Amino acid sequence: MSDRPTRQGLPLWVRFLAGGFVLAALILGIEYFTRPDQARPVPLTTTVTAATEAEVHNFCAYCHKFPPPDSFPRANWKQEVNRGFGFFEAFDHKIDKVPSEAAVLRYYQDRAPHTLPPIKVEEADTPPPAQFTKINWPPVANDSQEPFLSHISFVHLSDPKRKEVLATEMNRNQILALKPWEEHPRWRVLAGWPDPEHREVIKNPGHAEVVDLDGDGIQDIVVANLGNFSPTDSLCGSVVWLRGLSDGTYEPHTLLRDVGRVADVQFADFRGTGQLDLIVAVFGWYRAGNVLLLENHTRDWKKPDFRPHVVDDRHGAIHVPVGDLNGDQKPDFIALISQEHETIVAFLNQGDGTFQKETIYQAPHPAYGSSGIELVDLNGDGAQDVLYTNGDVMDNPGLLKPYHSVQWLENPGKGKFPWIHHHLTSMYGVHRAVAGELNGDGKMHIVAVAFLPEEAFPQRTSLNLDSVILLEQVAPGKFVRHSLEKRTCDQVSCVLGDVFGTGRLDILIGGFARPARSPGATLWHNEGKPNSPD
Repeated sequence: MSDRPTRQGLPLWVRFLAGGFVLAALILGIEYFTRPDQARPVPLTTTVTAATEAEVHNFCAYCHKFPPPDSFPRANWKQEVNRGFGFFEAFDHKIDKVPSEAAVLRYYQDRAPHTLPPIKVEEADTPPPAQFTKINWPPVANDSQEPFLSHISFVHLSDPKRKEVLATEMNRNQILALKPWEEHPRWRVLAGWPDPEHREVIKNPGHAEVVDLDGDGIQDIVVANLGNFSPTDSLCGSVVWLRGLSDGTYEPHTLLRDVGRVADVQFADFRGTGQLDLIVAVFGWYRAGNVLLLENHTRDWKKPDFRPHVVDDRHGAIHVPVGDLNGDQKPDFIALISQEHETIVAFLNQGDGTFQKETIYQAPHPAYGSSGIELVDLNGDGAQDVLYTNGDVMDNPGLLKPYHSVQWLENPGKGKFPWIHHHLTSMYGVHRAVAGELNGDGKMHIVAVAFLPEEAFPQRTSLNLDSVILLEQVAPGKFVRHSLEKRTCDQVSCVLGDVFGTGRLDILIGGFARPARSPGATLWHNEGKPNSPD
């Protein structure tokens, strides 16, 4: 089908780098330095005088934080500076004194390392806090295309007592569900191709949430559609409400259209009206992007009425999780805003559809590669913290970056900002991290997955790179690292949940653009503590 983003015939790594956005992520998008037009030669000779540090700082800081020379190896700076100038020119910025491109390049090449240093990882010398058995579920489809699971979650969809698996699949434009308790579990297409009714409304879905939006007692699904796999400023994004019907099918309603690529959608009664509003992360690309509040003014659910208001005009939003951050009983939310911004912002609800912004964390430079956040009380003090990953590898060429990592942003409470930053561990290409109590010890442990597509990162095998790790919290705020799997770095999503009612959290991992023979989703069943009788 011509409108499906398969890009057949192109090398796999080209399709990844052209996609520029996995969500988160998947949804990430291309790094800030990728310019929107063709690269051009940069004149540079040994006689060129390097720009001064003040000149480079002044020029770069016009748009974003200063990128330090050690954020890329020396050979890459020609491309990065070239792209940066192209981006600057495309937006017609005005600065009194702009250093020459050659002089800026000379500044970076004189100071950059020949190669980026390898990360240093210290493995725990004890067993993991739980032991797992891998279970591969059936493939998402019986065809030759790779499964692109951009988001995966455990949800109560058709049974309030048992959880199903909900997934967004970008290669086929589908919303999928699976009942893991069945003797022979299989994926069901809830919406999207090849259903003609849903084909035009499900377009590169990046995220889906289950919610009874209309309050009729039947669960619905709200979908964030990127609209286009490749990075673009075209207004192709949308938010679609799949209204659950009594016969188990879904009726699509588009609540938001003609916006930039939409990466995430969440819900809460932000205005105290008794109806659920939606908060939307419009990633976009360079120009088209923001964070929107969709105010729910619906009176007749046959004609849903959601009215958009911009609450932040920055492009690059990836995730917008909701929670009460200050204990005032009003729902707030947090936004991870990537691209050149690379920041995490708290939006404190004022109760009338407006929000007070507070910066939780500002990354040190614009090539940091933010990839995801989750709200979780990591140290058990009763305050919601942020679990944060930066491992975006969707730039060209692919690089193993030593600053990719799993981080904890500790909420100091009492309305203080920014939050306290803790580096937990380095991990190349870390795309998602989730936390949960895995072994009944009362502590939150962390599972993280990496996305390093093999054709762009063939060294993942020879370097024996981690694809799945577990960070065990051995004392409040202190973690040790366990490697659960290496080399198969094809994951962009993971989630924790008790699948079989054992009282233990299992790990579910979604594959993205893995070989077609892969099932797409793998369950790591929690067998309990090592050497435990159960």
